Amino acid sequence: MAGEGSAALTDNVNNRRDILFWIASISGKIERYLNRSFLIQSRTEYFDVTNGLIQYWLEAPPVISITSVNVDSTGLFTGGESELDDSEYYIGSQTDSIVLVSPESWAGKRGLKVVYTGGLCYSAVNSIYAVTPNTTAWTVGNFCIGGTSQAVGIIRAASLTSMTIEVLYGLFEVGETLTEYTGEDKSGATAKTATLDSKTQTSLAESYPDICLGCDMEIRYLAKHRHDYENAGTNKDGTTLRRGASVDRRLPLQPEVIDVIDPYRRIAL
Repeated sequence: MAGEGSAALTDNVNNRRDILFWIASISGKIERYLNRSFLIQSRTEYFDVTNGLIQYWLEAPPVISITSVNVDSTGLFTGGESELDDSEYYIGSQTDSIVLVSPESWAGKRGLKVVYTGGLCYSAVNSIYAVTPNTTAWTVGNFCIGGTSQAVGIIRAASLTSMTIEVLYGLFEVGETLTEYTGEDKSGATAKTATLDSKTQTSLAESYPDICLGCDMEIRYLAKHRHDYENAGTNKDGTTLRRGASVDRRLPLQPEVIDVIDPYRRIAL
């Protein structure tokens, strides 16, 4: 977030207190609105079994792998459950569900247990790149700027063949030349360059930049109205127009934010 005009936002306790709180709050709010969990990790979910139903939608698509599937008509899963063979289920065609080859012939609460790995990213901002070997490893804390994409990031870890970059903005491109600087504005070139050979792991900021943009837009709105959240406008006489009752405010986020992130909303039947 920029300060006034072209000035950088001052890094102080007050700004950090507001912005870091907003990041956590709005990130969670966007996850709840999109009805999905972002981080790729192992997850365990339980489902009510419906007689004849073969497809169950998971909370953190896309699904990368399924570790195990168990059924228990008691719903307890205390040792009496049955584990399905991996030939008895598969990942759905849209990678957002598990499909049973043969449906269960009974119905019960919490009767299906699925352990799987899924999600959109391993990190919100950190991407890992394989690079052409450098004679000298880059300096952690300096800036990395793409020669073609003009993307900018901060070096968080570096070896001769790999770099972890905290992506600030832009999308780095495979094959482009990366250059190290001490300043974000390309000041302080260090003469260290590398070629981005491949992306080992991409962050949410690179893979799904519109989700990050939506978070940024909502936080900018909160920053602008940090002292008058409840006000919708001002009359000519200086009195404020307050927002209506909660029944009149059905959108959990600003309409423009929803326009940006809505394509990623998970609709589960």
